[in-house]
Amino acid sequence: MIRSDLHVHSKASKRPSEWFLQKVGARESYTDIDTLYKTAKQRGMDFVTVTDHNTIEGGLELVEKYPHDTFLSLEVTTYFPENNCKIHVLVFDVTPEQFDRIDQIRRDIYRFRDYIKEQNLAYSVAHGFYSINHKLDMNTLEKLILLFDVFEGLNGARNRCYNETWQNILTHITQEQVQTLARKHGIEPISNDPWVKSFTGGSDDHAGIFIGQTTTICRCDHSKEAFINAIRNKQTACSGRCNDYKSFAFSIYKIFCDYSSQAQKNAPGGVVAFVNSVIFEERQSRLKKWVTLRKIKNGKQIKDKIILTFFEDVYNWAHNKNLDSETKIIHIYRSMGLLLDEFFKLILESFVKDFSKGDIGKLFRNLVSSFPAFFISIPFFSSLRHLSKDRDLILALKKKYIGEGKPSDRKVLWFSDTMTDLNGVSVTLNRFRRQAEERKLHFCFVTCSKDRPADAADSIMYLPCIYSITPEFYTNYTCHFPSLLASIEMIYQYQPERIIVSTPGPVGILGMIMAGILGIDCVTIYHTDFAAQAALIFKDEALAGLIRSFTNRFYSFSTHIKVPTQAYMEILAEQGYHTEKMSIFKRGYSPRALENNDLQKTAFRQQAGIKDGFTLMWAGRISRDKNIEFLFDVYTRAAKMVPELNLIICGDGPDYQMFSTRYKQNDRIHFTGYIENTRLQDYYDISDMFVFPSTTDTFGMVILEAQARGLYCLVTDVGGPREIVKPGLTGAVLTLSKTDGWVEQILRIKALKSDQPHEFEMMRQACHRRISEKYNWENALLDILGESSDHCDSRLNGYGRPPNSTRPVHPEEPIGEKVVA
Repeated sequence: MIRSDLHVHSKASKRPSEWFLQKVGARESYTDIDTLYKTAKQRGMDFVTVTDHNTIEGGLELVEKYPHDTFLSLEVTTYFPENNCKIHVLVFDVTPEQFDRIDQIRRDIYRFRDYIKEQNLAYSVAHGFYSINHKLDMNTLEKLILLFDVFEGLNGARNRCYNETWQNILTHITQEQVQTLARKHGIEPISNDPWVKSFTGGSDDHAGIFIGQTTTICRCDHSKEAFINAIRNKQTACSGRCNDYKSFAFSIYKIFCDYSSQAQKNAPGGVVAFVNSVIFEERQSRLKKWVTLRKIKNGKQIKDKIILTFFEDVYNWAHNKNLDSETKIIHIYRSMGLLLDEFFKLILESFVKDFSKGDIGKLFRNLVSSFPAFFISIPFFSSLRHLSKDRDLILALKKKYIGEGKPSDRKVLWFSDTMTDLNGVSVTLNRFRRQAEERKLHFCFVTCSKDRPADAADSIMYLPCIYSITPEFYTNYTCHFPSLLASIEMIYQYQPERIIVSTPGPVGILGMIMAGILGIDCVTIYHTDFAAQAALIFKDEALAGLIRSFTNRFYSFSTHIKVPTQAYMEILAEQGYHTEKMSIFKRGYSPRALENNDLQKTAFRQQAGIKDGFTLMWAGRISRDKNIEFLFDVYTRAAKMVPELNLIICGDGPDYQMFSTRYKQNDRIHFTGYIENTRLQDYYDISDMFVFPSTTDTFGMVILEAQARGLYCLVTDVGGPREIVKPGLTGAVLTLSKTDGWVEQILRIKALKSDQPHEFEMMRQACHRRISEKYNWENALLDILGESSDHCDSRLNGYGRPPNSTRPVHPEEPIGEKVVA
């Protein structure tokens, strides 16, 4: 088996494509010919070549020094004259005269292709799916498929997923498709069998790190002539490694260090030079010296202690001389991640402590001292973005020539800062998670926690936490900040095709950033109106306005916004949200059948200490923004006319202690505290009516749950809950300005139960039936995947609505008239 790396750069390649290197004035490569040749041979290459951009300067030196197993090659930059789209083509075993001619005609890809064919030159289109100057489109790719037969199937500097997708597309091109393309574009294909494609492999190495690790292979005689003929005759294949964002970033580091070393006056310092010493120069003695000097220099500054810890961490693993470059990169990435985490934590702690004390100067000093750590992380983000370019184009090509996969095959990451708390967001997400697991969908929910629970589901990705803070005004919630580089690695390894964000906290912000970097859709869900809640809790319009500005800005970056109800879509439109980006967030629910087991209900009522009578229920986060004061006012008035009236308050929250203490003497009012959802269902079953006067809920999951258990619901005429009830059938929509209207509804339903038990039971069945018919999991899952129910597949069918049902699953029913006293 003959092996050769057919895409390598030397110091003769001068202009870099990476913006960071362009800004500092660095070359594209600093690899000298002797190092290039020696490295290639050490890694088992039978033949060695160099493919610098539009020059044979390095190639001439190579073949002059090592004539027996080398050949002259280059990477030609050519253009489609109709749109100036830039394409790179590797040309092998050329003569200086052929190079001169190529250099004259390369501005026109059609003349260039004809010359290649005329001279019978061996070639390969480099990274054909990569848009070099942002002008590559579907038509241009189709023309490229006609013009050439040999393509770089593995480019070591590119994303493996895109490399393999590109190979797959070219492999599956049919004779009929090529003939159709030839008629469409009026281009004569390069060969008699242009639907048969061949592949080469090359590292596309610029830094001297990965030479010989991505190769072209073939079975032929061990001679240059036989190998070149194998390329011409489409008899080669490709194998080896591909870059991920970490190795790509460290290649940039290496080139920058080489540039700095040659410039001398700009010799690298700090962490960048340290990384260069450890990974690329293998100077362990220098590493020890660095640690020693840092210990001597170490003062009382926190930043010095952080950096010393980083040096010592690297020193602990760098002793092993058997580590290859890939393993070193893995280790140094982890160490740099810890360094960045410590500085990020320093800033967060300073913000909490110093900013609250008014010590802006100390906060500013900590920010400035952290800049170098954040600066060294920039290449990782840049590399991620670089490797994720042109995703839409290659997927469109795949869809056209291979076919689109099923919606259920899409890999989805769903980000949320809350997954285990007692709130509507957590309940909703965990229900989606369980339904996705049942159908074996590729959903993974991303959150952050100090410790991964022992019984954590496999479908939940717990990002490592570096800092947590619990607000004094809301002690039931803790905000967790994830480790930046460690989290990026976990997200990248999952290779998501769609990102969903449920919360505008640290985890949600990271999800949105990653969607932008990876070039994939980011769907946000407007679960909570934080500004409205803040206005009610703090009575501070300035603070509420600040929160509204932040959330509006956050959601503006999303591809699409899912909103729980039509009412909130109108509210957000008034705030400036684009209506074309918004749609209803469809929910699913699978209610169990209503049971009339009076003995079981009586036993649970006695166990919970609930007296006989007519029972009202409320559930959620106990906080003033939920209008709890209004609820107790309504109950107190109604209880004067119905002495046996009970009120069950399920849940916990910042105002739990205040309300539970205030009403502890009333044996008809019961506070359950935090309870699991299974126990919550038991409380629904022993209740007669659900009262929910909140005006800040965007949806109101408890309204849906209560109706599913047959409870008639009273809700306000503001916010999302009013769209969940069918006025007069499953509930009433009331105004807060008229308390008597709420009392009258309670008395009406109480009388219905006492005087017309059959009608009361019919009402309960109507509540249950509405939820069963309206909230369907098949529709909800397809909707969040970005598909309509018309495109459902077998994994989604058979759950909820029968496959052949013709009845609409999620009719948008009108709210109807509000019931106002």
